[in-house]
Amino acid sequence: VMAAARKYDVVIWGATGFTGALAAEHMARKIAKQPNLAPQKFALAGRNGDKLASLRAKLVEIEPRAQSFPILTADAGDPESVASIVKESKVVLTFVGPYTKHGMPLARACVAHGTDYCDITGESGYQKRMVDELHEEAKSKGVTLVTGVGYDSIPTDVGTWLLVKHLRSLSSTGPISVQAIMGKSKGSVSGGTIASSAFFTPLPSHVLDPAYDKSKMTEGSKHFSTRQFHEPSKTWLAPSIMETINKKVVYRSRGLLEDLYGSISFQEFQGVQSRFSSYATSSFMGIIGAAIGIAAVRNTLVKFGVLPKPGEGPTQDILDNGFFNIFVFGKVQPDNSQEAKEAAVHVKGIKGDPGYRLTSAMALESALCLASKDTLPMNMLGGVLTPAACMGDVLVQRLPNANVTFDLIEDPSKVSVYPSPKL
Repeated sequence: VMAAARKYDVVIWGATGFTGALAAEHMARKIAKQPNLAPQKFALAGRNGDKLASLRAKLVEIEPRAQSFPILTADAGDPESVASIVKESKVVLTFVGPYTKHGMPLARACVAHGTDYCDITGESGYQKRMVDELHEEAKSKGVTLVTGVGYDSIPTDVGTWLLVKHLRSLSSTGPISVQAIMGKSKGSVSGGTIASSAFFTPLPSHVLDPAYDKSKMTEGSKHFSTRQFHEPSKTWLAPSIMETINKKVVYRSRGLLEDLYGSISFQEFQGVQSRFSSYATSSFMGIIGAAIGIAAVRNTLVKFGVLPKPGEGPTQDILDNGFFNIFVFGKVQPDNSQEAKEAAVHVKGIKGDPGYRLTSAMALESALCLASKDTLPMNMLGGVLTPAACMGDVLVQRLPNANVTFDLIEDPSKVSVYPSPKL
């Protein structure tokens, strides 16, 4: 079936899980605001029909027309039931993780039936499997699989894209060094993330970068390290728990858009206000990282409620009032020894927990963009793509609908990560 003639624009796969249900809620609010959106084009899919029906009943309280959201039941383990839904859809947006366990059959079905796909995974090992197994076939069939359309890794990936595009308009040559600095935020770790952490495999930073050639990469100016002062942001640097995930996605964008990006180096840190905090945070993160990495410790922490179970969410306060600020700083050193040029991008998310409410909204907006790919100025289509490589500016324009904004700041000295620096 040609995707154009399909019954559903977007199917929310795993709609009864915590994040999937938030995406469905975002969809209900969208149809409330936009009378021209036909609710029957947006389906809720999952294993359990009763749970889906009770989710829909809650959505009807937000917007009566949500009663027309179709309910589709399928078992992710049964290829025929998966195929029956996939071939009716333009785009499948999946929230069913850990993806290493549950993702591939759905991704394969999408490629087989010419259906575009989005996920919110931060599991680099899964992303590598998708690239290795499906990229070439998807590309030849014109099927687009966009991975990482949540807090992992839209803010850093699209923020870096906007920054690189600006710096390349100033200098088409020379290496670019990028540091993403995590500023003030309020949020929680999700149960799904904890479950997925069992599948976080240490992989090289450039593992997803299709055009990576070490000999051609001139490293940008001196790299920063934790516990150092970062002059552009006026912060002390502590490790960022998401760096290993985001870095691989940013480098995949680099390889897919190599003509634009050229040589870039990417680092991510938590920016803190004092040298002491940078030491304390670094030690604490080391302990937490080690604990979550040990299965027995992780399972005990989940059992005693210290860490959330998959499907469990944050408190209502954090869910509704969470926020994030990420400042992406960049510098290009032109080859012809002109002076370096600098800029920054401020990525800001408000009115929602970054890993839940904002993730679900960013993911849904991404899937809606993909469903309208023929009418939007996409960067590229076909293959296993990143948010920036596929949609770039489309997301910059569209994500304010998800309460996420991208602001390019041409003079980075005007940025204040923390209003009054405590040195």
